[in-house]
Amino acid sequence: MDAYTEVIDSSMDTQEKIMDIYQPVHYKSLKLLCSCSDDFLVDDKDFQQCLKGCKWSPDGLSILTNSEDRKLRIFNIETDEIKQCTKINKVNQIKEGGTIYDYVWYPKTVMTENENVNLILSTSNRSPIHLWNAKDGHLEATYRVYDHVDEVAHVNSLCFNWSGEEIYCGSYGKLNIFRTDRPGREFSEISTKKDLHRSIISTIAMNPVDKSIFAVGTYNKDIGVYGGNQLMYILRGHKSGITQLQFSPDGLKLYSGSRKGDNDIVCWDLRNVGQTLYSAERTVTTNQRICFDISSDGQYLVSGNCTGDVSTWKLDQNIEMPEGVECVLALNSKIPAHNDCVNGVSLHPTHPWLATTSGQRHNETDDDDDDEHILHTTDVSLKLWKII
Repeated sequence: MDAYTEVIDSSMDTQEKIMDIYQPVHYKSLKLLCSCSDDFLVDDKDFQQCLKGCKWSPDGLSILTNSEDRKLRIFNIETDEIKQCTKINKVNQIKEGGTIYDYVWYPKTVMTENENVNLILSTSNRSPIHLWNAKDGHLEATYRVYDHVDEVAHVNSLCFNWSGEEIYCGSYGKLNIFRTDRPGREFSEISTKKDLHRSIISTIAMNPVDKSIFAVGTYNKDIGVYGGNQLMYILRGHKSGITQLQFSPDGLKLYSGSRKGDNDIVCWDLRNVGQTLYSAERTVTTNQRICFDISSDGQYLVSGNCTGDVSTWKLDQNIEMPEGVECVLALNSKIPAHNDCVNGVSLHPTHPWLATTSGQRHNETDDDDDDEHILHTTDVSLKLWKII
């Protein structure tokens, strides 16, 4: 662990700056700053629209959303003289050819007078991987994975490495790694069929400290932790498929969340392989991805719920439990945010702001008719909150 200690010590100045920003914030309440729902309306009255997540850009100037209508929408933030958010404006939208499985910002996204790098990577059903210019919607590059009959196959999960020089793509039983500057079909491949139960790789996360370490989650409940593209160990303990992984800012812990059948966000101790430190209980009643996020100072965990609430937990709790008894984090707050499932939560990289998205498919069955049910949604919106 000396290598971890050296990196952590060398970044103390940055951590202290983050602490200064988050010090007055206790994650006990949310103040609504602005919201948007009209930009997600569709002309087809029979189409059931819903949002499927949101992500802040690395520079904190834009929010990216995914929705059922196969569109990625980019919103910019308007602030006043004292840097308080006053409005979110849609500046662009990108249409994919099929259901969007995953989408990520380029890690070095920056919008300044001297530099303009604003890129988005996305994957959708039966389509290659696309690299988009978020400013004008132009397709910058295409990366293709082929199946056993040499036809273009989609991937299910995406992740840039921390430099942005490589793209990691997960699909059924394999990982493909592209060079970002080499579009086309040139890639290296890591087979996961033998070790991870021949399952779809549903999520990928990069360690923020040791840049050679990354983790993958599968719909078969397995979590694989890799170092230097070699499998180091497998973590098992969830009751259903993994939908999200995220490392703590110090790189020493890994958080995992799953779908229907398992309400727990589990914290794994990477210093003691296979050991869980604690879990945080939320409400997940569907198979859709319900997102969580960790504050930049590593002190708070935030998650959406299928109940329309946002839950928060303080991560530096002193938990002392008898050996063999599962440690469960005490809830810090549970705040009503939407009138429907909160599937997306994303914390601003520097400000105490939280972006949330809502929506899901609802089944309504007529009491006198057991035939096809009617689908509808009650709240499809993007909201921006100030954390208090």
